[in-house]
Amino acid sequence: MKKVLIMAALAATPLMVTSVQAADTSTKITFAKDSYCGNFTGNIKNGKEFRLWLMPEQNLVIRNVGDDQINVAYVTGPNGRLTGDRYDNENSYFVQRKGNHHMKVYGNSSHSSVEFCAY
Repeated sequence: MKKVLIMAALAATPLMVTSVQAADTSTKITFAKDSYCGNFTGNIKNGKEFRLWLMPEQNLVIRNVGDDQINVAYVTGPNGRLTGDRYDNENSYFVQRKGNHHMKVYGNSSHSSVEFCAY
């Protein structure tokens, strides 16, 4: 009986670890109805990861709309890291596959304003 209980406990352990690892700690960006953009305002000085559900063939634009400077560390999608272009205060990425995309963004002050748009 002891052996059966131990085996049952061991069998359940990987499921618990997997569910903890699957937790997404990124901040979800949502768009208002009939809008192509969503915003975040707050402290991103130490970096913050955002997520956004995108469709294929969309152009993702991450724009600084505040007084400080921002830096986009990376954008990843279902196929891995995306390569983008930078123009003045915005970064642009072409999306190839639908799904959640994650973006890591840093600001140079404790108050930043970032806009995420998909066209």
